[in-house]
Amino acid sequence: MKKFFLLSTGIIFSLTMIAQGNSDNGKGNDKSKNEKTAKQVNSEQKEKEAKEKKQQDEHYRKIWDGTSDKSGKGPMLSKNQPTKVRTAFQRDYPNAGNVSWSKYRGDWTASFGNGWYRSTAVYHANGERRDTRTPVTRNEMPQNVLDAIFKRSPETRLDEVIKIEVPNVVKDIFRVKDIIGGNPSYFYYNSDGQLVKYNY
Repeated sequence: MKKFFLLSTGIIFSLTMIAQGNSDNGKGNDKSKNEKTAKQVNSEQKEKEAKEKKQQDEHYRKIWDGTSDKSGKGPMLSKNQPTKVRTAFQRDYPNAGNVSWSKYRGDWTASFGNGWYRSTAVYHANGERRDTRTPVTRNEMPQNVLDAIFKRSPETRLDEVIKIEVPNVVKDIFRVKDIIGGNPSYFYYNSDGQLVKYNY
């Protein structure tokens, strides 16, 4: 009986030690899993930020393609906008999301989420809005503008189209990028399909 008692105690003690070892290993695995999760989250965050930056860069390229300041540079990111500019932007676009500010050719530009689109609003230092630019697809252009473009130049490729909304001007302007002789050319049409001039 004494041998049976000692044997039973030894088995119970061994099982207890094994169980504790397994529970410690489980905790270690959970910690390892948590570390992997944190690393994955960090990696996913970096990927998301890189994707957003790429989208922002592509947006800027489309919006400002074919323009440059006197030094040949594009927009420069900015954090300090005049109060009049910020106030005017908030008034004009109260629901804007993911706003990114820059300065270009002496004007302040705010790129922002605008519903389904990403737009860029251009402001003078006094808070007066110069225009708002939004990349659009061919399907979003008025048919009469498309007809005018292809009547003027049937081979037009319509690589990129920017809709330009100018305050106090009823008719939107569409900047059309076309490749002629291997070089990009830019044409401006109003919403009636008339070829017009527009300064940058």
